[in-house]
Amino acid sequence: MNIVTDSAKQVIRDKVVAEIETAKAKLETLKAEAETAKADFEIKAITELIAKQHEILRKLWQARK
Repeated sequence: MNIVTDSAKQVIRDKVVAEIETAKAKLETLKAEAETAKADFEIKAITELIAKQHEILRKLWQARK
C-alpha cells in the first residue's frame, strides 16, 4: 500500500511540476511579446519624431530664404 501511495504522490508531483513549467513557458512568451510590442511602439514614436524634425528643419530652411 505504501508503494502505491508513494507512486500516486509522485505522479501528482510530476503533474504539478509540468503545469508549473508550462506556466513559466507561457509567461516567458508573454514577456517576449510585450517586449516586442514595446519595441514596435518605440520605433513608431522615434519615426514620428524624425518626421517632425525633418518638417521643422524644412520650415527653418524655407524661412532662411
